[in-house]
Amino acid sequence: MKLPELKIGNKIARLPIQQGGMAIRLSTARLAAAVANEGGIGLIAASGMSHDELRYEIKLARSLTSGIIGINIMVAARDFAGVVKTAIEEGIDLVVAGAGFSRDMFGLGKESGTPIVPIVSSVKLAKISERLGAAGNRP
Repeated sequence: MKLPELKIGNKIARLPIQQGGMAIRLSTARLAAAVANEGGIGLIAASGMSHDELRYEIKLARSLTSGIIGINIMVAARDFAGVVKTAIEEGIDLVVAGAGFSRDMFGLGKESGTPIVPIVSSVKLAKISERLGAAGNRP
């Protein structure tokens, strides 16, 4: 069975699989790279990481794969904007944001061309996200 590709921004995953950004220091570079190497989207769980830890994980992931690597971060996390900016500076492919909502996150992505993928709980919030610049497939 041929599965459809998954397009987020200008990135196309050969397999329509996005690995979850599971907990603090559980989804790190090695897991994200393994998923990316198989054609999916690998996510580093960035919530709770210092900027230096995140830089290390992104660099390690990049050394292990040429596939799509993103971060998953809770909007409610301390220093949300700082962590997102650090990931963008390190060339992360996309940012998945959940556990809250911030209109400002879309501006961070727009400035750099980094796709922002919010996790939302309603159609209304999905439509608002789309108007603000959320990236991702639309069925």
